[in-house]
Amino acid sequence: MNFKSSILILLAILAIGIVVLSFASADYSKLGSGLIDGKCIGVIKLEGEIVSSSSLVSTEASAQEIVEAIESAGKSSEVAGVLLEVDSGGGSAVASKEIYDALASLEKPSVAYLREIAASGGYYAASAADYVVANPNTITGSIGARATVINYEELFSKLGLRQENLKTGELKDIGEGHRNLTQKEREILGTLLNETFENFRSDLEKGRGGKLDKALFEQALDARILSAKQALQAGLVDEIGGRKQALKKAASLSGISLEEIRECELIEEGGLLDLLSLFSASLAKNIAVALKQQNSGVQFR
Repeated sequence: MNFKSSILILLAILAIGIVVLSFASADYSKLGSGLIDGKCIGVIKLEGEIVSSSSLVSTEASAQEIVEAIESAGKSSEVAGVLLEVDSGGGSAVASKEIYDALASLEKPSVAYLREIAASGGYYAASAADYVVANPNTITGSIGARATVINYEELFSKLGLRQENLKTGELKDIGEGHRNLTQKEREILGTLLNETFENFRSDLEKGRGGKLDKALFEQALDARILSAKQALQAGLVDEIGGRKQALKKAASLSGISLEEIRECELIEEGGLLDLLSLFSASLAKNIAVALKQQNSGVQFR
């Protein structure tokens, strides 16, 4: 490779870096892009695993970005109502709760549209909407919480490895994978898990108000997955239909005539950054799993 070729390659790499940085610093709360006049329905997409903060991985939904978009919609004079499109099997309990709280606090009409899957934390977030529409083929439900501890004690034993922790309290290494949980530790983690689940249940009851069928809702609390029809019968959703029906309902609740419905994206597309992240998503996820601590928090999934 000659000197000229090396310079061209270096310049190309720098150009890509500049473009990526420009996308990474985009204003995710920019509203009304391309809106000439009148009100719009703000569209927010909740897709993939729900995580707390911004991520370069396109298969994750950042609670931080979604909450900011909801709050921006509440402040904008252009946005009359919000349509939250959900396609998520859940994720972080904290992040799901943050989205729920933001949507519940929105002082404008909101409609949630459940797509392929809106289960566990995905449904948790959606339940705060004023009205919930599920696609006929949606999978929802999975109302429950879980914490996973991977035990590799036997593997270490076969490899001749042993992990020893120096600690100031007997429970400091609770959830570490090099040994089994003690009964005391199981009880402690179980208590935390049950408390998180009760918060989930309480918020669903608040979000859905008097719409729930008590008996069917109690059945659903065993964390079973539900079809759209079963969810409708239990009062977890208000209507079965497509995205157009959800959009029309959002417009109706917002006082917009069906002939004047306009949409505005409340979270900008990442462009090149999203494209690059598609290539790195698999590697990034594997690294993240490898580095994540065993006791990383309760999950809704």
